Amino acid sequence: MKYLVVLLTVCLLAACTNRPTTSGISVEQASAQYQQQLKVDNPALGKKLAISDVKTRQTNQLSDVVVTLSSQYKKSQYLQYQFTWYDGDGFVIKGNHSPWQSLTLFGFANVQLSGLAPTSDAVTFSLAVREVSTQAQEFKD
Repeated sequence: MKYLVVLLTVCLLAACTNRPTTSGISVEQASAQYQQQLKVDNPALGKKLAISDVKTRQTNQLSDVVVTLSSQYKKSQYLQYQFTWYDGDGFVIKGNHSPWQSLTLFGFANVQLSGLAPTSDAVTFSLAVREVSTQAQEFKD
């Protein structure tokens, strides 16, 4: 299945204030800033997507993140996304995968994707994005 793994390493601890900001920066500059954080397994899809902003905050001692996903393509894209959370040592927090969520990203549009850490141990996350086939599937006996 075609997919793109977007690995965003963001400091989500309340004490950290080094989160990149995009105030006064054009979308193109912000996209280039986050482009270093993209790990693309599907180059064709990777060219159609960009992360234009990442915001974090603490909500009831849990890390809360909003990622702005931007379409760099003129047509609608049918996608699914999923957040995965990691502890301070970089290990996946067991049983925390959010379910795959459906997303229709219209041509040249932006969408904000929200994720909430399952425990207070979560300090970083990754966002996986994959294409959904719009062709009918035929199953054989």
